[in-house]
Amino acid sequence: MDNRPLTVFEQSDFLPFRAGIVAGTECVLVSHNIVRCMDPDNPASLSPKVHEILREELGFTGVILTDDLSMEAVLGWENGADPSVQAALAGNDMLLTSDPKASFNALKAAVESGELPMRTVDRAVFRILAMKYAKGLM
Repeated sequence: MDNRPLTVFEQSDFLPFRAGIVAGTECVLVSHNIVRCMDPDNPASLSPKVHEILREELGFTGVILTDDLSMEAVLGWENGADPSVQAALAGNDMLLTSDPKASFNALKAAVESGELPMRTVDRAVFRILAMKYAKGLM
């Protein structure tokens, strides 16, 4: 749990992120730490607000991925929703999981039910494919 004010993040923690973004980093991993000044109710990996800060305030356009969604730090914070679905809804493009089949099934069901908009999936796929293309992987 991180209780520092947002100004501390803006004056110190965001600096290497800004430099990395300017330098063209293609991928950022969002941890499961709870940062109270950004979202007191969710780990960063499950927080739409944290992802909004990364995209809107810091201007990151690349791929965002989670840390392992089966880690103890994230379990119990998913508010009854599957952590993979909540992570996708928060704005992650790639999800690290120790149970890919369960994550796939949960994400598929969320798309089919309308809980997870297909446009969200499409945007994530676009960013992943753009990164792979830039690296000559396709």
